[in-house]
Amino acid sequence: MIIHTDPNRPFHLARRDAFYERAVELLYLPLQEMDTATRIVHLKQVSDGLATARKHAFFASRSKAALEREPDFLHFLELIHDNVESMHSMMEHQAHLEAAESFLCQFLRTTREECLLPAMHYRRRAEDLMGGLWQLLRLAHQPYRELQKEFTQHGSHEESQRYQQAFGGFRQEAQKRHPGPAMVQTNA
Repeated sequence: MIIHTDPNRPFHLARRDAFYERAVELLYLPLQEMDTATRIVHLKQVSDGLATARKHAFFASRSKAALEREPDFLHFLELIHDNVESMHSMMEHQAHLEAAESFLCQFLRTTREECLLPAMHYRRRAEDLMGGLWQLLRLAHQPYRELQKEFTQHGSHEESQRYQQAFGGFRQEAQKRHPGPAMVQTNA
């Protein structure tokens, strides 16, 4: 196992935070106003952003200077990433059932109308998961900000400056890589 040295820590924390914050922003966008194809693309962007945040949270937590609560935040990132992946999967199942030439309906030897009921159930389960996830994110806001503040208090002035500078660049990268549904083209 590679243990990253402390000089890399501010960069990993900055990348973690920039991608986490972008993913949270995207999660707070109203999914109800998106069609199924746009939701699928949207949730894939969120998942990718959370995967990047999770990867860099892991690297930062391997440092000797890691804060005591960082493994808990890493576990939290894994939890919400799994939730987003579940929602993404349910939306894909919904799309398969709603498709005009649904392979699943053909395999099940059902009518299109019979396929629409399970599709609706997949959509509802995804929306239920989103409601729970919004609640978790609301509860996580303060502990996340406290974790950031704790890094600032325990780190050196140089580390804080490196974090701030890196965060700005990573923030732009996160916004460019995950622009949100208005900028996404779907094949719907």
